Amino acid sequence: MKSNELYPLGVRRDGSYYTRIEWASCTEKNPQFWVLNIIDDDLERSGGTFAANSLGPVDVVLSFFGETKTISSVRFYSNVGLPISVLEELAKQINVYVSVEDTPRGLKADTDDINSVEWEKILECAIKKEESWQEFSLSKPVQAKYVRIELVENYGTSDGLDWIETSEVKIYP
Repeated sequence: MKSNELYPLGVRRDGSYYTRIEWASCTEKNPQFWVLNIIDDDLERSGGTFAANSLGPVDVVLSFFGETKTISSVRFYSNVGLPISVLEELAKQINVYVSVEDTPRGLKADTDDINSVEWEKILECAIKKEESWQEFSLSKPVQAKYVRIELVENYGTSDGLDWIETSEVKIYP
């Protein structure tokens, strides 16, 4: 695509979809660990991660502003937030689910049950213990109105720090 051409509505210059956070099971008051960091473009150490004060699982639900999109791949940037953070805090496994129904719109409070929604699991991603982009392709494209990202567990810190982290998620057609 030439630089003067327009991109389709809802698609970034890198080809990924714009997404919106609809619900999260955990977020923190400190902006370095805030759930909104999962959709921003700041990948610097100390720049912000989606980090939860938990060993996992932790969930976030993304949407495409009410539209249904075709998904072929998902990319994660694995990063830990603070200079003192260790790579063992990275999410070791991330599961990705989709829904084409409107039932995820009913998730509002932190006490809501993510499993009250019927989800289709499309990916189980084994994440490398390094700060980098990692891409996972689906065997065939799927339709989604909502995408659930589940940080399952971290690598396990030797001193028992209960943090699970990733930085950014990008979803591609």
